[in-house]
Formats: sequence, C-alpha cells, structure tokens
Amino acid sequence: MIDRTITYRLIGASIMVLSAAIILPLILDGERPPELDVQVQVSEPPEFPALKIAPVQPVDTLPNESSEDQNEPQEISLIPVPKTAQDVDEPIKQAAPKATAKPAQKVVVEKPAPKVVADRWVVQIASFKSKDNAIRLVEKLKQANYDAYSTTANSLYKVFVGPEFKRETSEKIRNEIKSKFSLSGIVVKFSTN
Repeated sequence: MIDRTITYRLIGASIMVLSAAIILPLILDGERPPELDVQVQVSEPPEFPALKIAPVQPVDTLPNESSEDQNEPQEISLIPVPKTAQDVDEPIKQAAPKATAKPAQKVVVEKPAPKVVADRWVVQIASFKSKDNAIRLVEKLKQANYDAYSTTANSLYKVFVGPEFKRETSEKIRNEIKSKFSLSGIVVKFSTN
C-alpha cells in the first residue's frame, strides 16, 4: 500500500489545488476593460420589393404579337463591299491625300523553323549534403582548368563538369578527373533545371 506520508502529501496537494481553483478567480477577477463595453447596433435589413412571377404557360396560349409585324415588309439595306484592290485603296487615298500609294505587294510570312537543341553531356562528379564541400570541390576543379559548377536538387549539392556536345569528350574528362583526383563520376545529359 501507499506510505502514510505520501497519502498526507496527496491530500494536502489536492486541498491546495481546490482552494486555488476557488480563491484565484475571486482575486484575479478585475474590472471589465472599457474596450469591451462598446454597444453594437445592427441596422434593419433593407426591404426588397416582392416580385410576382407569372406561372408558366404553354406556347399556344401566349399572345402572338409578331404576326402583325410579319405582314408588313421590312426594308433591308445592304452595305457595298469593295471587290478589287483598287476599290480598297480608294478610301485610303481619300482619307489621306498626302500619302503616296504603293502598289499592292503580296507579303509572304515564313514561319521560323523550330530550333533543335543538340544533346549536351556533363560529368557528375559528386553529391554533397554540405554546400561548403561542394564549393570546395568546384574551386579545386576550376583551378585544374575544368568548367565546374554546382546545382542544388532535393537538398543535395551536385558538382558537375561540362557541358560538352560529344559524349566521348565528357567520358574523356571523367577519366582524367578519375586519374588526377581519384573521383569516379558519371556521364549524364545536361539539364538546364
């Protein structure tokens, strides 16, 4: 069972918690702040007129107002459309008499051919979790006259050398770096992302 001293301590702690729960709100309850005594008045909602909607009627029972208009002939006026290139140039000449008229030339617009980007290759030397390690390796490779750079992907800092247009050139660079620095890299396609 529980020792008597522990029992007394538990009873004393529970009495203190109950008395604090009763007495503290009475002591700490101060005056209400004046910011909370603001009276809020809500205006009356606007009155909208009640609309009467007529029930749906079949088409046969609706009055036919357009039957009287159909008996009267309607006048239709047509807008003349120029048919030749000279007819098109005449309104322009009338609007701007000082302008010199050039003979109509047929303009051929050629669409540029889509640019084909050749595959480029890079040597991925290493991947680091630390940015400082990647920077040190890039500097070391640049001192050895390699086009080295670093990119970040998925919280990893990858170090590359290149890009080159031929895969064979990248493989040659990979072999040189392996012999000089004892770093074995892989040749991958160059990506701008």
